[in-house]
Order: sequence, then structure tokens, then C-alpha cells
Amino acid sequence: MMLMPVDAPDWQLPFAESVAVVRRGTASRVVFVALVAPMASIVLPAAWMFGWVAFMATWEIFIRPFLEDKLAAPAAKENEHAGFAWLAAINVVGASAYSVFPLAAWATGEPIGMVIATGWVCGSANHLFVYFSNQRWLLLSCLIPLLICSVAAPFIAEQGVTLMSTIGALTLVMIILAGGVFGHDRRILLQALSTHAVARAEAERANVAKSQFLATMSHELRTPLNSVIGYAELIEEDADGAIKDDAAKIGASAKKLLGIVNVILDISRLEIGDTTLQREPFQVAAILEQLRESAGLMAIANNNKLVVQEAPNLGEAEVDPTRLYQAIMQIVGNAAKFTTNGEIHVSARREQRDGRDVLAFSVRDTGIGIASDQHQRIFEPFVQADQDADRRHEGAGLGLAFARQVARLMGGDVEVQSALGRGATFTLWVTSTA
Repeated sequence: MMLMPVDAPDWQLPFAESVAVVRRGTASRVVFVALVAPMASIVLPAAWMFGWVAFMATWEIFIRPFLEDKLAAPAAKENEHAGFAWLAAINVVGASAYSVFPLAAWATGEPIGMVIATGWVCGSANHLFVYFSNQRWLLLSCLIPLLICSVAAPFIAEQGVTLMSTIGALTLVMIILAGGVFGHDRRILLQALSTHAVARAEAERANVAKSQFLATMSHELRTPLNSVIGYAELIEEDADGAIKDDAAKIGASAKKLLGIVNVILDISRLEIGDTTLQREPFQVAAILEQLRESAGLMAIANNNKLVVQEAPNLGEAEVDPTRLYQAIMQIVGNAAKFTTNGEIHVSARREQRDGRDVLAFSVRDTGIGIASDQHQRIFEPFVQADQDADRRHEGAGLGLAFARQVARLMGGDVEVQSALGRGATFTLWVTSTA
């Protein structure tokens, strides 16, 4: 489907695309003609039906493509309107050949012939509005022969104007009009889908541009920040008193800012697909041992108790241990930030999800909790549960976004269960190939 804005003209497709769309339906038209012919031979001469099928197949496969390439395509290179004029003229011939069939079938006066002709008109009308509605003249060049034959058939069968012939002609015209209504509804649906597709594509492009900008800026910020940290450490080593304390504060602030910059860089790379996993076999218990050593300091900062628990037989897994550790540490750091004088409980286990063996890490805290309407919002970059939390607790709102990005890159996700004032439990799970 061609992407186009909803306010684009109805007759949108260019010449080459119009020809390509029609040619894609060649096989279905030829097969349908071949299937209908034996049934129609009940009321029409078999020799006539054989000749008609042979002509239609030759027309679809050889004659029309030849005329389009030799007459219409060269004209379209000079002027698209001229190319479409040639296409319309060419399709008048084919549409007339198709429309002769219901005329002949209905004109027999046999009930089965009328049923076959009605079905053919219905199918032809829908086909026209599907394949030819992209260009007004193409549609009219095929629709007019069908209308002429459909109106004429009942009067020929009744040998004049009668009540039955009039009703028959009106019925066939109404069937064609119904095909137009269906075609119109289809075009509205396609335009709506196209609008959403365009909006989504633009949003994705904007997101990639944003991620690329953040990745570039984050990378450029790391060098001066490392210089600030280096000079602050040198000053701290050589100075005394207030200058030493100030240098320590500068270094600590720069390190904190560098940490935020590094997370932004990681998230940006994950979003634009510039990060590949370094999968390797490792003992799952080793990650928990690292957490005991590094997360303990974060927990103590707000007078919290850290408990790390592992299920038996965690064994070996084949994922990216570095990225996995970083993601879990972000969740633990988030718990430590929003919990005071409480407990942070970290556990690991193996479980089955949708028939897959996965590693699940849960981080449960006794902190302030999260309202249910914020459970998805907190995983967006630069977002915390509410603005009051932003003012009371330091942080850029990047940790959970990073953790979810990493988990999804490893075939898993991060889930949360929480309520205000009742703490929170975050579960990060990843697929394991071990």
C-alpha cells in the first residue's frame, strides 16, 4: 500500500504504479474467466465460450501489456495525463470484451444465464473499483462498457421494454452502484490506515533522530566531564581545607552527571539499534554476588537493609551478563532512592513463560509505592511517578527506561506491581538459552 496523507487526492497513484497494480491482478482474472466458462457453457455455445476464454487470456497476458509498454508508457514519460489517456483507450477494449459475457448470458433468457450474468456483473463491478479507482479515466473506461451491457442485456432478452426488462436493468445497475459504495468505503479505510502508517513512520523517524542526537551529544559531553573529574581529583589531592572539600563536591557532581550521560548514551544506542548483545555463558549466582557488593552501598545511603536471595539450581545462562547486571542495578538503585528506613529484597529464580525457560529477577522494596495509573509512564525516559517525586528525589528518570530496553533486547521485559504507600516489586525477566 502506498503511504499518503488523508487529504491527498482520491486518484493518487502515478502511472507506473497504476500499471503495476492492474498487472498484479492478471492471474486472478484469467483463472476466474477459465472457471466461469464451463458453467456458462450450459446456456452458451461451447465453441463461443472457448474462443472468448482464449481471447481474454491472450489479452491479459500478451496484448494489453504489449500495448501499455509500446503506446502508454512512452506517452507517460512525456506527460502522465497522456499516458493515462492511452491506458483508458486500451482498457476500453478489454472492458468491452469482459462485458460481452454477461450480455450474452442474460440475453439467452434462461434463468441460469441470468444468475451467471448477475454474478459476473457483481464481481466485475467490485473488481473495477478495487483495481481502477486510483485514476478516474481508467475507472470510467472500464465502467461505461459494463454499464452499457448490463442495461442492454435485459431488454435484449425480453425483446423490448417491459416491466421485467426494466426491473432487470435496474437490478444490474444497483449491483454496480453497490460495488461503487464498497469501493468508496474501501478507499476511506485505506486512507485512514495510510494516515496512521504515515504518522507512525514520522514518529519513528523523529524518535530515531532524537536518539541519534542524544547519542551524539552524550558522547561529546563525556570528554569534558572526564576532564572535570580528573582536574577535581588532582585539586583534591594537592589542596587542603575548604578547597579540598569543594574539589570533592565538584568531582562527585561530575561523576553523577557522567553516570546520567552514560545511561542516556546507552538508551539512545538501544533505541536506534546500535547495540549488540555480547552473549556468553556465565553463572547466574555471580550477578547476585556482584549485587551484594555494589548495591549494599546504595541501600545504606537511606538507611535501608539489602537482602539478596537466590533460588537453588540457578545454574548457567547464556545472555549478556554486563548489560543484565546494569539493568538490575538500575532497578535496585531506583528502589534505594524511593525507600527510606526500609528493606530492599532482591531475588533470582528460573521459571517458565509461554513454554520458554527464563531468568527472573525481582526487586521488592518498602518505599513510597507507585499509583496504578503511573505503572507504564515510569518506563518512559526522563519520567518519574509524579512531579512531586522529581522535586523530592534526585534523578533523571532514566534507570527504568534503560532496564526495560535491555530486558526487551534479551527477549524479556520488566513488570511492576505497586500501590501508593505499599512499596513496589519490579520483575525483570530475560530468556535463557542455557
